[in-house]
Amino acid sequence: MGYNHERIKNNGKTFYRNNQKGAILSNLIYVGITFGAEVVAMILVLIATGELPVGDDDSLSSSLYNLLNNAAQIFLLPPLAVGLYAWYRNSIYRQVPLSEMFDHFKGGRYWGCVGTYLLETVYIFLWTLLFIVPGIVKAYAYSQAMYIKSENPHISASRAIELSKIMTNGCKGKLFYLDPSFFGWNLLAALTFGILGIVYVTPYYQASKIFAYEELKAEAIANGRINPEELTGEVYSA
Repeated sequence: MGYNHERIKNNGKTFYRNNQKGAILSNLIYVGITFGAEVVAMILVLIATGELPVGDDDSLSSSLYNLLNNAAQIFLLPPLAVGLYAWYRNSIYRQVPLSEMFDHFKGGRYWGCVGTYLLETVYIFLWTLLFIVPGIVKAYAYSQAMYIKSENPHISASRAIELSKIMTNGCKGKLFYLDPSFFGWNLLAALTFGILGIVYVTPYYQASKIFAYEELKAEAIANGRINPEELTGEVYSA
């Protein structure tokens, strides 16, 4: 069947209509926790230094705030993002409680998400050192790794990235096109001070990204490039 941009976006719209409440709430949870982490970081900085971080100066408060934000980016957001992806993917096939978003904070799943995020970030950073374009290309090549982790939490970080490279081979341009195709919607969301983004644009975008993953996966399986059992978790990758 192959990767089809219009079908992916239409499936994203259909998913939103069928799962509107859960889609909105799941993204509110993600945004709320992300914002809450920033507030906590500011409070901790205020307690530690007696002042709030202002701007991008080199003050102690700003440095400490950046350190705490980076820690949240590494140790909080990856399992939360993978949990969000898992909720969307599973909701295609069945009713899923929002509590499943937090399943990836458990045991080995948690460290697997953190490790995959770190390895992916390091790879992209190293490619970006060569030039910005290779960095962007590789970012799309590795873009499915966290979606793969959402389906098979047991797969290793290196194998998830390798499978992502296989799945996106020949499709990186199509994946890139999906992002700017939401430019108009994102502009409207900005004009509504983010309200439209919360209640429609972000859930629609997240659903479309999940269906893009599903189509890339289906095409790679049909072409014999990947073993479907690795993605279902029936075969654990060392």
